[in-house]
Amino acid sequence: MKKINAFIFLSLAIVFLLVGCAKSPSVPVKEEPKKIPAPAAPAVEKKPIVTPHAPAPHPPEPAFVKDPIVKRSTPDSKVWVHYSKTKQGDNYFNKTNITQSSNILTVSIYKIATDHCREQMIEEIKKYNTRKAVKYQYYEHDIRVDEVDCKNQKWRVKELTHYDDKGNVLDHYTYENEKWENIKFVTDHHTLQKNICVAEEKPSVKKKKK
Repeated sequence: MKKINAFIFLSLAIVFLLVGCAKSPSVPVKEEPKKIPAPAAPAVEKKPIVTPHAPAPHPPEPAFVKDPIVKRSTPDSKVWVHYSKTKQGDNYFNKTNITQSSNILTVSIYKIATDHCREQMIEEIKKYNTRKAVKYQYYEHDIRVDEVDCKNQKWRVKELTHYDDKGNVLDHYTYENEKWENIKFVTDHHTLQKNICVAEEKPSVKKKKK
């Protein structure tokens, strides 16, 4: 009888143990932390590639005209008096506007340039300014303001302006305290001097009456 009770007790103990195991919580499973997706990288705005502007092409070099036709004019004879002709051109002086201070006369000279003079001018200007030299293809005359020292036979330039055949100014120069030059014999300045310098009149000698 005791053996039966012990057997029953053991059987019940095993049953309760099995039931207790069945009800016991299962071993907790470690939960992996939820992966938070990394924020998307900010979109990089692609700036357009700016290429530096290519330098503007140099304008073509001005062309020289072969045998340009220069229209020459003659100054008004009521104002300008022709006084000499040289390789550089025909020279006129302005008879209506000669000023005098002591022995110094100030006079304007009009020179109509020859082809030889024009070609020389172009070649000189070409050495430092080709574009300017192109304009001188139509260089036609210049007007110069001179001072003439009649007593000491000297002269110097005060002002010079070059013109094309349409009357446009090509260049203008002014001279301050320019050096005096001797007036050489048989030159255009010598001829000018004879035309504008008035010789001092010698006092007349009256004859004594007998």
